[in-house]
Amino acid sequence: MSSNPQHVVDTEDAAELNLGVDFRNETCLSNAEVAVILEKQKSDYETQEKQLTKALMSLAFQREEDGETVEYRLEEFEIACLSNLNPEEVEEAVALIPSLHKRFAEDEIEEILGIVSRTAARMFG
Repeated sequence: MSSNPQHVVDTEDAAELNLGVDFRNETCLSNAEVAVILEKQKSDYETQEKQLTKALMSLAFQREEDGETVEYRLEEFEIACLSNLNPEEVEEAVALIPSLHKRFAEDEIEEILGIVSRTAARMFG
């Protein structure tokens, strides 16, 4: 019995500048060009992240406690967690950031998550 193994012919050949389907009709960039693009993206991201942080820092909720009006704001740690973890549901946010539940009502947390979601959508399109 003779076996006739089939050989897969690789059509990619760098010597012939045939780099394969993944590179067809694509622009090749130098490391310097990539660095410029990444630096611009980083700068844009940092600006947008600052906008999110500023928006969340300015967000304040008031409620009556013991006859007095008490104002609650997000702490930097909570803002960082919300930005990084991007929870979609109130239950998820409270599970990941338990301090939210102690200071904010469910509807307030929903509002916070909405702001984070809308801002993230603008940032990451």
